[in-house]
Amino acid sequence: MALLVAGIQAMLAERFGHLVTRMSMQGQTEDIFDGFVLDAERRVVGVELEPADSVGFDDFFANLKYRVLDETGRTVASSEADRRSMLAGRSIAEQPGFFGVVRLDGRDFFVGAWQREVHGRPYVLQLARSDRFELLAREALSPAITDTVLLLGTLSALIFALAGALAVRSVLRPIGVVESAARNVGGRNLAARLPEDRVPAEILPLVRAFNGVLQRLERSFQEQERFIANAAHELKTPLALARARVEAGLGGELDRAGLLRDLDVMSRQVQQLLNLAQVADPHAMRRGRVRPSDVARDVLDHLVFRAHRSDITLHLQESDVDVMLEADSGALFVLINNLVENALEFSPPGSVVTTRLDAESLSVEDSGPGVPIEYRTQVFERFWRAPGQVRPGSGLGLAVVREIAVAHGWSVRCGESATGGASFRVCWRP
Repeated sequence: MALLVAGIQAMLAERFGHLVTRMSMQGQTEDIFDGFVLDAERRVVGVELEPADSVGFDDFFANLKYRVLDETGRTVASSEADRRSMLAGRSIAEQPGFFGVVRLDGRDFFVGAWQREVHGRPYVLQLARSDRFELLAREALSPAITDTVLLLGTLSALIFALAGALAVRSVLRPIGVVESAARNVGGRNLAARLPEDRVPAEILPLVRAFNGVLQRLERSFQEQERFIANAAHELKTPLALARARVEAGLGGELDRAGLLRDLDVMSRQVQQLLNLAQVADPHAMRRGRVRPSDVARDVLDHLVFRAHRSDITLHLQESDVDVMLEADSGALFVLINNLVENALEFSPPGSVVTTRLDAESLSVEDSGPGVPIEYRTQVFERFWRAPGQVRPGSGLGLAVVREIAVAHGWSVRCGESATGGASFRVCWRP
């Protein structure tokens, strides 16, 4: 900073020295104008300066001088005996506003001319200053300026270094506390949060964002723990029953059918768990251009035997618009399959399960008992089953549907069909 200041001063002194001299001389003319002496006819006949203002003209008369000229060009006042105009080559009308270097008595002078009216009469004041004033000023002031800049620069560097060290320590101290707290965060301590007190304002958003990440991780771990506990509970009962039947020995065809039924339930639960694990990571999906109507036909072909066995008709209703999606075809198959299987599970014999496709959404409707309004958001939770529900099921099918929809940026809603049953609609746009 000291070097910068010195450089700027040197540049200003070199490039704007004449401008500074002119401004200084113009300020000096005000003292001369104020010292005008008038006669009885209010004409300027001389100049009487204050003692402090006249020192320069008395002691440095060879380097500082002035002339006062009236409208005829006659000198009415002068700082010395010589009363010749210092701008002899210019008429009185051309002199006001002039500033430049003029050679007087073999030496160069800065000469300026300013005009002032006194009681309606114009007067021109010529002020001359030798360039030796500038040289003397530079010789006198340059060492002082250099010493001052060096002193101030050294002091500024020391003060800045001390203040910078203290500032850095004060800033790093709370960061050290945050770093120590971050090291204590682990899989067994996700409830810990980074302290936000006394953290610098520039770093506070980062600390808050990291705390937000920890909060989401904690919530995710809690959900995973509940998921594992629920999965273990759901599989524990059919496994225990199957073990009891095997240990007791199969007493007949009924026991064999019951064991197979329990194994089917566990197989379905395991498959749903696998589906849920696969769609839990959106980045693992293989997306491509998919026609949902083709996937829906594959699903209905896959479930037609089950529907026929339950005396239920599967119906696919498509729009005239050819719909194409950017999706994982396997995940889309699981989504539609789970919705249609759920509809088959709750539809009475002789009813129709309708799958509708259009440019905006896919919906599956049945004629079953439907879903009460208070449960329409809970049906998508993992392992959730309606109170009093006695039908076998894992409670994971609709949870898988929601996970697939969220992974693709879709939305899924539960409503009521035209026949009073359940209606599940997946919108391609959230």
